[in-house]
Amino acid sequence: MQRAYIRLKETACMGTGLLNRIIVPIANADDTKATCDALRPHLDDSVELVNILYVIEQTEGYMDPTSPEALKQEARNWFKSAETTLDAADTFETELRAGTDIVAEIVASAIEHDATAIVFKPRQSSGLLSRLFSRNLKDRLISESPCPVISLPETDEDELTEVSK
Repeated sequence: MQRAYIRLKETACMGTGLLNRIIVPIANADDTKATCDALRPHLDDSVELVNILYVIEQTEGYMDPTSPEALKQEARNWFKSAETTLDAADTFETELRAGTDIVAEIVASAIEHDATAIVFKPRQSSGLLSRLFSRNLKDRLISESPCPVISLPETDEDELTEVSK
């Protein structure tokens, strides 16, 4: 199936319930802050779930340089930052997953939470986890996602961009 990039007005996204139950993958502290800052203006009282997701990428056959416990503690700090920024206590959840396939873990989370969308902010930095939204991985997420994938705008004046479905 061919997928097109569609520009959506903020009101169109909110009016259709597209942001009712969202999965928000994060990659690091800077990404968490940037993503939550960009997401906050688009949340309203109709939102039922904001699930902040961090996936610890496990590499088959190699020792990870950082201990799993250190990664979990780091993620907990990012989750606290997200909760403070979003101020969405009733609808806010966090999820820590681990796996060799980041996209598969995001998709599994979306299915388990009956998500209406996966929402991300394009990452500007380089690094292992920032590969998540490189062209190949973004294309995989778009093709495998059970729900729309939405790119958050760079500024408050920009529109949300639905990149799938």
